[in-house]
Amino acid sequence: MKKLLFTLFMALALTACGTAYNTQLKQVQLGMTPDQIVNLMGEKYTVVEQRDYNNQTLMYVDKFKNQWYFQFVDGHLYKWYKEKE
Repeated sequence: MKKLLFTLFMALALTACGTAYNTQLKQVQLGMTPDQIVNLMGEKYTVVEQRDYNNQTLMYVDKFKNQWYFQFVDGHLYKWYKEKE
């Protein structure tokens, strides 16, 4: 019985770990503004490309060192993606 409970606990713990931004990423929608993404994802980002405020790319790094990019065109989210290794 103890082994079964331990196995269930470990499965639950590992499932909960997912990606650091898993909950936030589910709420991301095309057309969001940079301010909306920062409010959702947090202040720890890097601007990796910027022509002006309305045309920029933000990068977030999660606890697993995955790099998530958010590209804005004309002040709205055009696409977002995780860098593939």
